[in-house]
Amino acid sequence: MDSPHERFQIGGESGENVYETIFCEIEDAVFLIDVEQTDGDYTFTFQRNNASHQEQTGISEDEMRGQTPTELLGEEQGAEVSARYRRCVEQGETIEYEETLDLPGGTRHWQTKLTPIIEDGDVSGIVGVARDVTERKEQQRELRQTHRRFETVLDTMSAAVFLKDTDSQYILMNQACRELLDVEDQDIIGLTDEELFPADTAERARSDDRHVIETGEMTEVEEVIQGAEEDSVRLTRKSPVYDENGEVTAVCGVSTDITDQKQREQELEATKQRLSLALTGTDTGVWEWDLDTDEVVWTESMERLFGVESGTFDGTYEAFTEYVHPNDIPAVEKAIEQTVSTGEPLQVEYRIQSGADEKLWGEARAELVEDDDGSRRIVGIVTDITDRKRDEQALQAARRNLRKVIDLVPDLIFAKNREGEYLLANEATAKAYGLTPADVESKREVEILPGANDSDEFREDDIDVIESGEPKEIPEETLTTADGEVRVFQTTKIPYQVPGSGDDAMLGYARDITDLKAYEQTLEEQRDTLELLNKVMRHDIRNKLTVMVSYTELLQESLTDETDREYARRVLNAGQEVVEISEMAEDVTDVLLRADVDRSPVELRPVLERQIEQIRSDHERATVAVEGTIPDVAVLADDMLEVVFRNILTNAIFHNDKDIPEITVSGHLSEGTVRIRIADNGPGIADDHKEQIFAEGEQGLDSTGTGLGLYLVKTLVDQYDGAVRVEDNEPEGSVFVVVLPTVE
Repeated sequence: MDSPHERFQIGGESGENVYETIFCEIEDAVFLIDVEQTDGDYTFTFQRNNASHQEQTGISEDEMRGQTPTELLGEEQGAEVSARYRRCVEQGETIEYEETLDLPGGTRHWQTKLTPIIEDGDVSGIVGVARDVTERKEQQRELRQTHRRFETVLDTMSAAVFLKDTDSQYILMNQACRELLDVEDQDIIGLTDEELFPADTAERARSDDRHVIETGEMTEVEEVIQGAEEDSVRLTRKSPVYDENGEVTAVCGVSTDITDQKQREQELEATKQRLSLALTGTDTGVWEWDLDTDEVVWTESMERLFGVESGTFDGTYEAFTEYVHPNDIPAVEKAIEQTVSTGEPLQVEYRIQSGADEKLWGEARAELVEDDDGSRRIVGIVTDITDRKRDEQALQAARRNLRKVIDLVPDLIFAKNREGEYLLANEATAKAYGLTPADVESKREVEILPGANDSDEFREDDIDVIESGEPKEIPEETLTTADGEVRVFQTTKIPYQVPGSGDDAMLGYARDITDLKAYEQTLEEQRDTLELLNKVMRHDIRNKLTVMVSYTELLQESLTDETDREYARRVLNAGQEVVEISEMAEDVTDVLLRADVDRSPVELRPVLERQIEQIRSDHERATVAVEGTIPDVAVLADDMLEVVFRNILTNAIFHNDKDIPEITVSGHLSEGTVRIRIADNGPGIADDHKEQIFAEGEQGLDSTGTGLGLYLVKTLVDQYDGAVRVEDNEPEGSVFVVVLPTVE
């Protein structure tokens, strides 16, 4: 059996070409379906679809060919579509229906016609023709919405509004009119004035109706209307209603109570404006130009669009050009010439110079029409596209401004497609290659990169991002610039789709970190030097100091002269201070050498108890008491926690003016934290100095301390996400409070 495609190529080679051309070029979406019948059941298989169908559905002919409705459209839609195909086959005749389908190309509202192909009495195929009625559906929705608004307006009006046909039979009344005539519960369709009014009133009304219908003129009359409760004086106006052919099809009447004349006149004017808006229709201008007589005919909507006073348009092409911006006339004439010479549809945009000097944008679409007598006319419409043009201009301005911003960014910003062509390169990117952005964009990367190896590495990353659809961070990569300098960049690449085409591409952002890397190298070298000095301090200098202190102690014991013993004591004290300074320097160095703090659970009680015992051992004259029990908890810290307590305890002794320094340590738990209090009986600390004592070097190097102990305490506690502060002790002295987070 021939395929549907073959069956449609009839009439010889010329006929085949004609039908194939029609199939391919027709604006409606056309598709062909093969029908096979097996055991009373039908199998529908798509064979072909034309260009319009492919464009509207987003489904190519190759994707569609051989697919069943269910395979192509899914279970639910496929079943609905197959049911319609079955109805066409079983009826054996053309069927029409409207349908809404969710397709790869978007949701479509179609008016579809299915025509069976009958061979030897059986349906072997179906020709489907679908016309996109999405816009019409939207127009119908808007029309229904307008109709609902119109009805709402009518029913909320205090004036009585009615509509009669040409036989003076009522076909519409608003609520006010129904109440006025006391027919709220009746079907008013077909009612006449004879059934509602006295004979003389009814006759006058019918006469007015005939006058409106025959002359097309509006009538206005004051009359007394007998209402349900009382009579009222009404001002009734009647107007003809025309169809699209200019024929009077109805009489519209508006009757108002004129007791309060001014108010009713205002309401009547508002009613007329709303009614006019509802009945006027579209604001799209319609025009016709007779090429033989040069006569141009405009509709009222065209006059409104062009700001022309009704009836004043001269009716020639030359008169039309007076309302077109001079700079746009060449484009209009070129489009007209193209249509006249080729018969192709006309489409052109131009600025309209309205009577109010407002520059509007219009889009003209037209077709060349040839009559049987050989005369030719161009018939078209003009649509106001001012808002769209303003949006386009605003978008272009935004793009220009965005480009300026991108070019001002000192980092490299670029976009490349799958082939490696630059879609975007800012000034910084182009400068790295010794080029301008215009020289870089549209070029392949390998054509502009100084280093071939760089190009290969960059391209691998680009393809990886494009194919995976995932962003990629490159912490370090090198680029050889146009002047031969090797720079280090930190780069981020993300997947990107090209606007319009939707092609996959890559968008990149690269920051030059060459100077940062050099600075990091310098810091690393300084760190190494500091570590070396720390080793010298720990091993060489401290060992020598320990020996010096030991021998000084021996020397002091052997001296008998009091003056000599005093000198030895001073040397011994100085040596011990230097040892303590070296220990402090060791602690400070350890803190400075840490790249980061790796906090982990540390048992608080043993750390604090060791430091208390050490202080008791080193300072026999001091008393250190523990009030209560030190909380047995773990805190988030590290092995430097002991430095915090050692420095606070030492500080409480060294800066104490009493013969016997007294220190009291206590601990308290609260939700999520532990608070350690170390109180002394020293001289106390002034309020304006309580914050400053934690500053680096606050005590000064010429004092008995280094000025780094409390600074080191503050630094470590901050690293533990804790807090340290100093308070007044009662009756004298100070209290250092350390708050640390506990481990749950």
